[in-house]
Amino acid sequence: MDSEDNKVHKLETVQTTDDAAEEAVQSDEPTASMVEANRDMSKVAIIVSLLVGVLLIIFFFGMNRNIAGLTDEVKSLGLLRDDVSSLDNRMVDMEKGIPVQIKKMIAHDMVNEMAMKAAYLGNTMDDELMRNKMQAVLNTLKEVRAGLEE
Repeated sequence: MDSEDNKVHKLETVQTTDDAAEEAVQSDEPTASMVEANRDMSKVAIIVSLLVGVLLIIFFFGMNRNIAGLTDEVKSLGLLRDDVSSLDNRMVDMEKGIPVQIKKMIAHDMVNEMAMKAAYLGNTMDDELMRNKMQAVLNTLKEVRAGLEE
């Protein structure tokens, strides 16, 4: 144990040859390279902010144009609604004023259709009595058709 007590450790400060560099690090004054880096970063920040400003202006005008287009579309929809309502009113007026001639033409076509179906049924039936009845129906339809043609 005595050997351990005899050992004395001394801590000595190590001094560098460049005391000026050490003082500059310990002081708050920036070095030339730090000042140059800060200037470079400020240039980058200005450029980025200008680019952001340009992008915001482009975005604003693009949205403004889109909104203007939507406004025009909404106005045209209002006009379209008015057109549809006027057409609806015209249809109601036309339905009320359908001339008698058109009604007769429609009835004439329906009677022709029924006559063709009656003729077909008369030709396909096997029973003579049923064929005679279908012939009577056909004759009646021909009379109605002649009345509509007048």
